[in-house]
Amino acid sequence: MSPDLAPFEAHIDVLQSFLARRDQIIEQVQGLLNARGRPAHSLRDRPQLSRQFEDLFYSTAVAADRVHLKGKLQEAHWASGFKPRVMPGIPNEMFDPADMIVRAFSLWQHTRWPGRNGRIRYAHTLFNLYLIRCLALLTMRLWDVGTVDASGKLAGIQAFLDQLWKSSPADQPVFVRDVRWLVPVALSPTTDDLGPYFTVAQRIAESLPLDDRLEIHKAIVVMAGGHLRSQLRHFTMQGTSLDEPGLVLSTRRSNALDFAMTIQNLVPLLAAYEKACAGDDHRTRLDLAGAICQGVSADPELFVNRLDLLGPYSMIEHLFIGEEGGKAALTPVGARHVQL
Repeated sequence: MSPDLAPFEAHIDVLQSFLARRDQIIEQVQGLLNARGRPAHSLRDRPQLSRQFEDLFYSTAVAADRVHLKGKLQEAHWASGFKPRVMPGIPNEMFDPADMIVRAFSLWQHTRWPGRNGRIRYAHTLFNLYLIRCLALLTMRLWDVGTVDASGKLAGIQAFLDQLWKSSPADQPVFVRDVRWLVPVALSPTTDDLGPYFTVAQRIAESLPLDDRLEIHKAIVVMAGGHLRSQLRHFTMQGTSLDEPGLVLSTRRSNALDFAMTIQNLVPLLAAYEKACAGDDHRTRLDLAGAICQGVSADPELFVNRLDLLGPYSMIEHLFIGEEGGKAALTPVGARHVQL
């Protein structure tokens, strides 16, 4: 491996090394899963399992001059403002293979421990999950050296994702086919810093071609709608009726970021839908309409009928409002939001 590779290409190179040595890594992972009889506490130690799991990849497949890249994608993501908030008892990280190992150990302890074939099959699933996690983090590194060739880098990640599924056994689930849907996955954990979400939105708008932007907008809108609906379902499962006025008010007060990000991504989808209607593009209209409806589904009254309230409920004051000449004024991010 050439030592003069740029960071983005270096990470792709490491992922290619993992793929080239898939069988050897799978053998190591199934050995990690062969944990029956170990102390119970070690089967629940997620941080230790996470380190052991990742070490297997790097010790098996990566040359010495690339080992220093271990953990760098996550470190860079956290450094750019996306460090997950500590929420005891509540999962708040992008899917983690170590968490899936802990869950598997718990299930197997209460049922039966799988033999070698079963462990091999699950090892392939964990291998795929780990690489998808890396790809999701890599989508956030498109702009590390500016916006030039962000689309080409995104295409490179897609090409690798295609390779990943071609290398997988036929019985493995295909978790995602379009790498653009990994962008909202990388943005999914709850954080204390909200500004970076809008930074990423601005970079997407300025650096990617229309087709890529629209697919990312659809992914963000659909997943935000799903998140908001799951919140409603949580309350209804506890006995609160959907018709309860307090439920609506409570969810509106706590979802300013989700509402603001939905607006950021709904507007270009609505513009594309209008264009598709004018061009009588029925297939595109259906596709866009599906995403738009999912985006507003958690609170259609707010998004369709009460635009007078949508602005206030989607305002994030410390980001959108600043001071100019001793008076309150919109920041550039706030002005863009108000325009949208």
